[in-house]
Amino acid sequence: MIIGSAGSVGHDMMYQIASMGLPVKVIGADIDEEKGRFEVEESLHVAHNFGYYPDLSFTKINLFEIDETAELLKEHQPKVICNLASLGSWWVTRLLPPDEYKKIGPIGPWLPNHLTLAHKLMLAIKKTGLDIKVVNGAFPDATNVVLSKLGLEPVCGGGNMDLGLSRVKRIVAHEMKVPYRSVQIYGVGHHGAYYTARMTGPYWVKVLVDGVDVSKQFPNKKITKLYHERGYGAPGQFKSSLVDQMRTASAFLKHVLSIYYNTGEVHTCVPGAAGLPGAYPCRLSEKGAEIVLPGLSLDEAIAINNEGGKIDGIEKIKDDGTVVYCEENVRYMREVVGYECAELKPSESEERARELNKLLKRLYDKYNVEA
Repeated sequence: MIIGSAGSVGHDMMYQIASMGLPVKVIGADIDEEKGRFEVEESLHVAHNFGYYPDLSFTKINLFEIDETAELLKEHQPKVICNLASLGSWWVTRLLPPDEYKKIGPIGPWLPNHLTLAHKLMLAIKKTGLDIKVVNGAFPDATNVVLSKLGLEPVCGGGNMDLGLSRVKRIVAHEMKVPYRSVQIYGVGHHGAYYTARMTGPYWVKVLVDGVDVSKQFPNKKITKLYHERGYGAPGQFKSSLVDQMRTASAFLKHVLSIYYNTGEVHTCVPGAAGLPGAYPCRLSEKGAEIVLPGLSLDEAIAINNEGGKIDGIEKIKDDGTVVYCEENVRYMREVVGYECAELKPSESEERARELNKLLKRLYDKYNVEA
């Protein structure tokens, strides 16, 4: 089941599945019934053009209604859910003027937009008593940590640092003059280090070329330099709410399919696994996510990701799931957005999300932003 199938990532994921010719049953689910049904119909047309006939369908879902969602899940009993639902996508602050975006762009203070619906989904799944695996796409580097503290842990997420390292694989292949498939990377890193800091934050990589460890040839400083020289450090978001997220969708989909088909494949860099901050190399199967760290201790990896989280404005996440924000980010949110929040309790997430979106609309009006 793909929740948020009418959104940009869900739309792209449905079309990718339609083009693969795989034996799979997929239910698209979204609160926007009209667009959701349209996207399924379009996906089926894509599949039929390639001579494929997958089992794709749609159902309306309202994650705010936890009991109703639980009944829906008991009816359909999905093996894996990919949750892409959010109350405010990652790019909503990108539409603001650069000076303002630089101050309030870090995603940590905007966590309520991503946590609220994911939390309600996990509560609904718990209510069913079913063993449903969840790949959460709503800022998994932090959301999954909070949910884990509440006993509501998704298997993992996708994208984020993994997107950066897929580019690093291309860089290594180019530098070593080998095919892309010859390069294997294992990486640790937080969304903050990848997206917010444009690969200038803390991260760790192990680089193999045809099975040979060449990591010493690619220290972080060199990787970051090459990353920016290739133009990957520039923000790729157009000044529009129309977002092409095919690459992001495929990053999530590979994790979903590993769990669905029980491949046991080790993936490069998986966010939100085992309820830990940031991302780690993981073996994914129907059992869940197993962190695999070739050449680095788990404590070292967590420390790297905690530092990356600070770049996103997250000082720490307490044992009860309360998120403590960095003072600088609290100040910028107060000055630019008019939002005051030094700590976020999970129980306050929905109310805080409404407040944030009301204040963001006021900023849009101030700067004549069309979203």
